[in-house]
Amino acid sequence: MEIKYREEVLESDIANVREIIESSGFFHSYEIDVAVELVEERLKKGKESGYYFIFAEQNGKTIGYTCFGNIPCTLYSFDLYWIAVHNDFRSLGLGKILMDKTETAIKQMGGKAIYIETSSQEKYIPTQKFYDKCNCELIARFTDFYADGDDKLVYRKKV
Repeated sequence: MEIKYREEVLESDIANVREIIESSGFFHSYEIDVAVELVEERLKKGKESGYYFIFAEQNGKTIGYTCFGNIPCTLYSFDLYWIAVHNDFRSLGLGKILMDKTETAIKQMGGKAIYIETSSQEKYIPTQKFYDKCNCELIARFTDFYADGDDKLVYRKKV
């Protein structure tokens, strides 16, 4: 499986990101809209938006991506806003490659740490295990953050 990677954001990525995020079955429509809005913001403002992307493509089809950016008012800290692989391409190691490429890009931008948020819900256990495998450290838990019984978990990865 030959995968190509790109950082350039294209108009078609609006639909690509929506399809990738929807394929997971994890997210509410308003969360999907936020993922798409970040692409739109990047297309409008370029790098001034503060949003950076890495896309994975196979045979011209976008099958995964990351979105990240410097956390305002910090010198070396970055947020990983999204990392997602189309459901049809999961469990092939693509997420790990995207994470590695994101870490490299952040390091090249002077970053020293990546902060990642996720939910404590049971359906996110594979996500939590993914971050563990990527050597991310669980550093905070905000009880009942998203809803009753749905805590926000914050991971950190030093780069």
